[in-house]
Amino acid sequence: MRARIDFEELTAILRKRICPDCGGQTAEGTCLTDDRKECRLFELFPLVAQAILATESDDLEPYLRAIDENVCSVCVDQSLNGTCARRGQGCALDGRLADVVAAIEEAAGRTLRKQP
Repeated sequence: MRARIDFEELTAILRKRICPDCGGQTAEGTCLTDDRKECRLFELFPLVAQAILATESDDLEPYLRAIDENVCSVCVDQSLNGTCARRGQGCALDGRLADVVAAIEEAAGRTLRKQP
C-alpha cells in the first residue's frame, strides 16, 4: 500500500533539495523567476508527481519515459516534433530528474536503487 502523499510537503522537500542548485535563485534563496512560472518542474508538478508515482522500477529509464509521455508531451516548451529547446539547457525537470524521482519515491516510502 502506498503512503498518502502531501503535495505541499513534497513541493517543500523538492524546493529545499533542488532550488539551491538552480541558477535562477539568489544567494539568499529567493527565486528570481517571476512567480516561479518559468520553472516547469513546479508549474507541472502534479503531472510530474503522478507520472513518477505511477511508475515503479529500480532503473531510471521507465521514469524518463513516463515523464516524456505524461509531462513533456503537454509542456508548452516542447515542439510538435517532440524536440525541446529547454531540455538540457535549463529545464529543472530534465536536469534534476534523478533527484526529483528519488525525493518523490522517498516520500512514497519506496527507493530507487539504481541511479545514474
